[in-house]
Amino acid sequence: MIAVLVAAAVGLLSAFLPFTPAEPYLIAAVTTTSTPPVALGVAAAAGQTVGKVLIFLGARGAIRSTWLRQRLSRRPATAPRHPGRLGTVLARPKAAGARLVEVLERPRQSNGMLLVSAVTGFPPLLAASVYLGRTPMRPAAFALTCLLGRAIRFVTVALAPQLAGY
Repeated sequence: MIAVLVAAAVGLLSAFLPFTPAEPYLIAAVTTTSTPPVALGVAAAAGQTVGKVLIFLGARGAIRSTWLRQRLSRRPATAPRHPGRLGTVLARPKAAGARLVEVLERPRQSNGMLLVSAVTGFPPLLAASVYLGRTPMRPAAFALTCLLGRAIRFVTVALAPQLAGY
């Protein structure tokens, strides 16, 4: 029981501090305790989901704050640019990135991106949480998708030692 609570705490901590991943704890807990791997994986997923939801909501609040919007709307005075060849070459990826962001702001694509991020870690879930905080994604949809993806990831990691024969 204590290992499950610690797994949830490690998951919560790792939501904010990427250099403290939950995966090594899960492997250590499975190999040194008799705690069921699925319980450990789900607990770590629940803890990390709580943290990512807080990040998601924080990003949503910060982006909607009047103070920050005023700061972001100020444009620094810059000298006129003549793009030349380098500017033309760099404009293509920038335009493609803008189209990608436009697509990702649609709810179906956002859920898919979040699920892939939660399962694989690419793009990093921390970055996805901040990014998705500025989209119209509902917090409940974010939480459920994040929990599902992290549960898949962490239960798989927790089961790995048994599959390897440890």
